[in-house]
Amino acid sequence: MTVVNTFGLAYFSHDYGSPSFDLLVDGKSYLETITDFEKPFAGQIAGTYQPGLGINQLDSADRAIPYVCTCGEPMCWYLTVDIICQSDLNAEYIIWHRWVNPYREDKSKADSGLYWNYSALAPLIFEKQQYLGEIERNRQAYG
Repeated sequence: MTVVNTFGLAYFSHDYGSPSFDLLVDGKSYLETITDFEKPFAGQIAGTYQPGLGINQLDSADRAIPYVCTCGEPMCWYLTVDIICQSDLNAEYIIWHRWVNPYREDKSKADSGLYWNYSALAPLIFEKQQYLGEIERNRQAYG
């Protein structure tokens, strides 16, 4: 049986020209999950991101940057995630998977602790209509 998550967005800021949002999964900030997941790789710097998700093209995106650096320069340190749409017999789903910190994706640097492997982070599966509804709700409120 497929576990379907609830997709949510929480307004965070308007610092970069358009509103930024935090990803909520089942009502909780996903940054908590990222922080816990990164601890074995990152130690004290695990989860040193802030919400940076833009929603302007999210309803048709194949990749997103949900978290950015806390320094104020979004591309300094960030996470990406791939987004796909998948259908089964009864529903359509949006799946977020393949999380990557581009500064820690070089497998050849694993021995020095500079490769962070996100492959064990479970995919997030959202029901497409609920997902699109949440994007539109926030677009109307903050767009």
